[in-house]
Amino acid sequence: MRQAIFLAFLLASAPALADAPADPRPMQRYGADHPTCLGWTDGCTICTPKTCSTPGIACTPRETVCEAEKPAEPPPVAPQEQKP
Repeated sequence: MRQAIFLAFLLASAPALADAPADPRPMQRYGADHPTCLGWTDGCTICTPKTCSTPGIACTPRETVCEAEKPAEPPPVAPQEQKP
């Protein structure tokens, strides 16, 4: 009887003990969080703002890093009549 009560308690508390669900799209979220990045990777998946590749089956992901930044826009040039 004790074992049945203990088992029922474990089964009832299992969802509370489970880890929070992982973000199913962490690579895409990186792009949203870094809008100037044109290409990023975790060593397994390569992403662009539009799509991500499929990782290999035996790949161990590392920290996500940006590999290509948007070039900085040059400062605006004043029209000729406004130059000293």
